[in-house]
Amino acid sequence: MRFPIAAALAALCLAAGNLAAQAPRLGGQLSFAQDMNAGVGLRLEDFLTPPGPRDLRLMVAYDYYFPNSPIQYWELNGDLAWSIPLAPARMQLYVGGGINIARSGVRGVPNSAVTDLGANLLAGLRFATGTRATPYVELRPELGGGNRLVLSAGVMF
Repeated sequence: MRFPIAAALAALCLAAGNLAAQAPRLGGQLSFAQDMNAGVGLRLEDFLTPPGPRDLRLMVAYDYYFPNSPIQYWELNGDLAWSIPLAPARMQLYVGGGINIARSGVRGVPNSAVTDLGANLLAGLRFATGTRATPYVELRPELGGGNRLVLSAGVMF
């Protein structure tokens, strides 16, 4: 259990380098995966271009899943996402892709863990609230590595 937490914290620290003089945003999410049921996660976003209607962001997410079996499973995703403004100014579409690292193993069985590397695509919607809290929903098909399809919903602060 220590390795997944350490890996997630290391990735979040690496991603926290502020590249656009804008503070990174941290949030939480609930994820529902096609193969692993529900999970909870942390997410970090940082702007790679000046914030605006067509910004480019680095997004790093760590999800720990709770499958209905003795399997332990977590994922670490690193993505680039490009924002696309929509007609109602209170919503913003984003699309992108990146890599994922998935680790699974059987509880109580030493040396049963397997780590896979894969790619993923993503599409999501951010909702403006007039505050710093920004809810979002995201669909992420994964091409190898982890689950085949993940739906996430969360809030960035």
